[in-house]
Amino acid sequence: MMRRAQPARGLGPRLALGLGLILLAALPAAADETAILDELKAFFTTAEPGRRAALAAHIEADPAYARQRLQGWLHRLDLYRLPAPPASPASLAAGAPHLRVAVGFGQEREVALRLPRGYDPRRAWPLIYALHPSGGDGPRFIAFVERLLGGKVEDFVVAAPTAYHQTSLDAPPPFTADHLAILRAVRRAVHVDSDRVYALGYSLGGYAAWAVACLHADQLAGAVALSSAFSIPPGEDGLWRTMLPNIAHLPVLNVWGSEDTLAVLGARTLAPVGGIAEMNRRLVEWTRGMSLPLRNFEIPGRGHGGAEPPRAALLALLAGRREQAPPVVEHDFRHLHQGHAYWLEADSWQGGHWGGEPPAYARQPGESDDQAFGRATAALLGRLRGEIAGQTLAVERQHVGDLTVWIGDGMIDWGREVVVKVAGRQVFSGTLRPDLLVCLTQAARTFDFDRLRWAGVRVDAHLAARPVTGRTPFPALPPEDAR
Repeated sequence: MMRRAQPARGLGPRLALGLGLILLAALPAAADETAILDELKAFFTTAEPGRRAALAAHIEADPAYARQRLQGWLHRLDLYRLPAPPASPASLAAGAPHLRVAVGFGQEREVALRLPRGYDPRRAWPLIYALHPSGGDGPRFIAFVERLLGGKVEDFVVAAPTAYHQTSLDAPPPFTADHLAILRAVRRAVHVDSDRVYALGYSLGGYAAWAVACLHADQLAGAVALSSAFSIPPGEDGLWRTMLPNIAHLPVLNVWGSEDTLAVLGARTLAPVGGIAEMNRRLVEWTRGMSLPLRNFEIPGRGHGGAEPPRAALLALLAGRREQAPPVVEHDFRHLHQGHAYWLEADSWQGGHWGGEPPAYARQPGESDDQAFGRATAALLGRLRGEIAGQTLAVERQHVGDLTVWIGDGMIDWGREVVVKVAGRQVFSGTLRPDLLVCLTQAARTFDFDRLRWAGVRVDAHLAARPVTGRTPFPALPPEDAR
């Protein structure tokens, strides 16, 4: 016969006292964490520098403050404009939420949002940035994404802009900051996991997905370009060689139909340079041996419509996470708002730039017209090159005046001296400490809570360097000038 468990007769006095002290010690910590969360939220609801500095100092002085917990605390803040939707998925017919986003030069873009069944703003959600084809719009392209993903669409927030403008490197004026401005606005409206943002587009939207991948790679975990071609001015003109390293750390699925003969126009003459299938086959050959995270899929028997990626490859890409701080960065760009690459940021432009017309060029001996055009164009692009080697961060730049070298956890040993070199010259050496005010100021600027920047070194056009503070100025977004 089994004996019933007997109730405890009570704890010994010493054990009871010890447990009581532990519980009492835990109570202030819980209270202090609540106070930290309140002060963090207050930081995001004020733009006054003195108030922000006081809040950051008070948080750091709190015994419950632990730097490694900041990311989790930021994701617990109630900061988002849109609450949870009704139990059914939000669709346009049901009055789906939408945003109007200023992108510069007096222009706005309307962005339709699809919130998944069970959306809860208390947790971070992966985001699909959905880019419609020519003649389409954001709401109708959301239906395409729903069909493409099936039930898996409920794992994502979908944001779909209408009539976006920047679809390639050679996009004409006005030089709006469509994609970067929209992504920042979406992060303020819904709770996004910034390490899981994916660009996906079809036809014209595929060109735009290539452009976002190439010019804003550090914002993404992956990109899917359907029935389009590499959105850099096409042809083996020197620009492919220049721009492809921009996606060295970004997985891209490039998908087209074997019978897709829709013409691809060149930047130099705006004349057709080949069909989509032909241009993609040339890209496959051009990138062979480059070790890029690029997967190409030619779908047999398909024309411009119906070329969809293998489901396993699509779902694998949509499960990936963003690269945080690659030890080697190469990034070329046309406009200042595109000048950000993981741990490097261009803060002012210097010298000539590519305006509204294709650059003039003259052929050198042995060059083709395309090669001469590519050389002349590349000379007008902004450029950032960076390498982390131990405690040394070495940078090269072109057409960049002020720049910021950002430092986050895992990049350096915080207890040892850091050296920054620009163009081979040492411009900074010293120890840097993780600065909560710097970190929160940048988090409030970008609403990116998944790549925290704890310190930075600003280097000006004359190679004078100084640590970033909470009052260091940064370029406005949307942009205020044509560069």
